[in-house]
Amino acid sequence: MSLGSVSGGPSLVVRGSGGLCLQAPPDFAIHQGFVPDLAKSVKVMAWSRDGKGLAWSNMGTVQIARENDGKFVVEHTISQTKVYCLAWSPDSTLLATWEQYTTTAGQQPQPNLHLWNTNTGALVKSFFQKKMKNWCPMWSLDEKICSRMVNNEVQFYEDSNLDAIAHKIHLAKVSDFSMAPGNSKHTHVVTYVPGSKGAPSFTRLYQYPSFDDKQVLANKSFFQADSVDFKWNSLGNTVLLLTQSEVDKTGGSYYGKQQLHYMSTKGDTGMVGLAKEGPIYSVEWSPNGTLFAAVYGFMPAKATMFNTKAEAVFDFGTGPRNIALFNPQSSLLMIGGFGNLRGHIQMWDVAGKSIVSEFDAPDSTDVKWCPDGQRILTTTCAPRLRQGNGYKVWHYSGSLQHEKNFQTGDELWEGDWQTVKQGTYEQFHISKAKVSGIKTSQPMESKQAYRPPGARGAKSTFKLHDDDEDAENIKKNNAPENMSKSALKNKKRKEAAKNKTTTEKDKEDALAAAATMNQNNNQKNNYQGAAGLLADPDKEKKIRKVNDKLAKIDKLKAQLAEGKALEKNQLDSLTKEAGLLDELKALTI
Repeated sequence: MSLGSVSGGPSLVVRGSGGLCLQAPPDFAIHQGFVPDLAKSVKVMAWSRDGKGLAWSNMGTVQIARENDGKFVVEHTISQTKVYCLAWSPDSTLLATWEQYTTTAGQQPQPNLHLWNTNTGALVKSFFQKKMKNWCPMWSLDEKICSRMVNNEVQFYEDSNLDAIAHKIHLAKVSDFSMAPGNSKHTHVVTYVPGSKGAPSFTRLYQYPSFDDKQVLANKSFFQADSVDFKWNSLGNTVLLLTQSEVDKTGGSYYGKQQLHYMSTKGDTGMVGLAKEGPIYSVEWSPNGTLFAAVYGFMPAKATMFNTKAEAVFDFGTGPRNIALFNPQSSLLMIGGFGNLRGHIQMWDVAGKSIVSEFDAPDSTDVKWCPDGQRILTTTCAPRLRQGNGYKVWHYSGSLQHEKNFQTGDELWEGDWQTVKQGTYEQFHISKAKVSGIKTSQPMESKQAYRPPGARGAKSTFKLHDDDEDAENIKKNNAPENMSKSALKNKKRKEAAKNKTTTEKDKEDALAAAATMNQNNNQKNNYQGAAGLLADPDKEKKIRKVNDKLAKIDKLKAQLAEGKALEKNQLDSLTKEAGLLDELKALTI
């Protein structure tokens, strides 16, 4: 990476309806020496693992740009059309490209998965790969092992020899697999076989190349799983299994049912205990591989941090969120709600388990951490949102550092940070002090809910989320001086609800006593056809009047809760409720 990139931070690459452009810090102007691709159909782009290479497809050609003396220049143009997917190998020696598989009558089928030498641009090997799922081969980090799935069989190649299959996994009906990140000396592989005819789905964990049934390191079976998403930690010793069923047989969700399981190379398996029912929106490992965070449950969603044994180590409470991402240094955890949520972001100190900042990035559809671990990139992209496209760079303290708004009619499709070698940016001191920034040029929406004219000026008791939960540290230390504004508001709401319950209980007791007195009087009356004639008519009349007044107070309280403005005399009547309850008790003695 160039010295300029390190001193000012990584570059940004953006693609959209106006083409693809590489932008350099600090002002994110066009990168020195880079010629933007103005094609209106740049469908895919990818950085190499070390950040020195950038490749993209404009549906006419595939471009490979390399960094040289601080400048990114296109070195190779590959005449390969309609490339929808591309990826670099770990050491950046190969570029894999994939097109949709097609056949033409009267002609031999042509392979659609190609591997290219990134130093020469020459074709190395071609394969047939009909489905987009699992289209890309998997490599060990040293590229000595390459694997791919063919016709329900996992095949492995060694030492860059793609003409000879070195090993295979023979497993009936195997439909998916994943290799752990690591070098060729300690490579682990997990496979998935879907269930059928009452038999459960199952996964198996192997150590390469010991693929015999007797050499399985771990087994995990589960029902209600039509697919599995594998998530390895960076250490390659634990894999999370996010299972998805197409139909939730309990009827709890229209989108099916999800569950989270785990397997380790030591043979440990189990289900990750999630404390709330509902979808699983996000599961992400910390880059150091020791923790993972999950966001799950019906809105407001819960967020929890776990260790490698799937034991919960911290509960972040609930809120409008659907993603959790650790920064590259594993020191900060960002929890936010994007897409159809309002873009509220919380930054947490992972070691201190304390909140660092809270801010809003409205209308954001995606978010990515900068490799320096101190900034995030939020984007508003089409086709999710076709209006107000653009991107913003934020400091973790909540200050806006840079923004780019696209003109009406222009669309942003993707934005991404330049990758860097591991260890380029070291740990830093986390501060809760907000750094200086800029003001957004976009008008900020009002945070106040609309209220009709008749309800303005009166206190509202309406709560959007009555089931919001505080984070674990706030629950343990809920003294008012140590609580956030939202936590203090929730505490007051709960106390008010408790007082309301007590008042209602007193009212119920008084009414029950009155009913008991009436019942006793009726029982004392010898004439069953004229029940109540022996009761005190004056006392009965007073009780009815008190009950009528209490009923009117209940109606006024309901109107006040709905936000309706009350007259002064109506507000005064609310203060008489306690006295009326005491009077009712006295009348029933």
